Amino acid sequence: MISVVLYGRNDNYGYNYHKRAALSLNCIAEVLRPPDEIIFVDYNTPDDLPTLPEAIHDTLTGRAKELLRILRARPAIHQRFKSRTKLVVLEPIARNVAIRRSSPSSRWILSTNTDMIFVPLTGTSLSEIVHDLPPGFYHAPRIELPEMLWESLDRHKPREIISTIRDLGHTLHLNEIVLHEAFVLYDSPGDFQLIERNDLFKYNGFDEQMVLGWHVDSNIARRLGIVYGSVGDLGSKIYGYHCDHTRQVTAMHGPTRTENDWRQFVENVDRPEIASQADNWGCVNDEIEEIRLRGHS
Repeated sequence: MISVVLYGRNDNYGYNYHKRAALSLNCIAEVLRPPDEIIFVDYNTPDDLPTLPEAIHDTLTGRAKELLRILRARPAIHQRFKSRTKLVVLEPIARNVAIRRSSPSSRWILSTNTDMIFVPLTGTSLSEIVHDLPPGFYHAPRIELPEMLWESLDRHKPREIISTIRDLGHTLHLNEIVLHEAFVLYDSPGDFQLIERNDLFKYNGFDEQMVLGWHVDSNIARRLGIVYGSVGDLGSKIYGYHCDHTRQVTAMHGPTRTENDWRQFVENVDRPEIASQADNWGCVNDEIEEIRLRGHS
């Protein structure tokens, strides 16, 4: 079983966020098989607004609504971190909230983002691909999908979308795979990080000191690399297509952006566990509301 972990906020982050999120959620649901689940952590949306998935529920497929669990981390959660960052959404906190509350029956956690569309190269589902994988952690390539292409897709037809992208990847020569350092294999590894749930609990989740943005994915890869020696490669089995959204500058890409220290959190990491957060990662002592959309038309 797979628990897919995503996060976001009802704030129209980046270009045409509502459509990107609907495309992603619908297409992710299409490559999963029950009892897999999708966990979306709605982080720091103002209390008087609905969560992002609630705001776009009429654009989600029945399958997506059936698999989707929404965990609402309200502004009160963010208050304890606010003095340390100018960001309004904190990736490691949000991801850990989901991991802590993921189904214990899940072997795998897929950590990804709400602008990704996954296209299996073998079989028809991600569930099939991961079924017999040996222990470890795995990355897959990220390929850019231009705005004019994903904007033309009908978000209500995920099966057709996946088929179309599979064809266009070849015919339009989109499938340019960007490599990175050996310990992550591919550029932007955080868009597809398949990790054993037991490992995330054993090694205390994502590093919650990393509240300035960037390198959260490289940190977990470095830590798990200490355990397994190297990252597994799913590049022959699945591609992840990223819905590009650079028409609008975001806080993560603008000239005043902040970054977590690469040396501290990647180069100098020498152990997989984070003892300082062993007892409290993932807001374990907080009550987190859960919302379901199944049954909504």
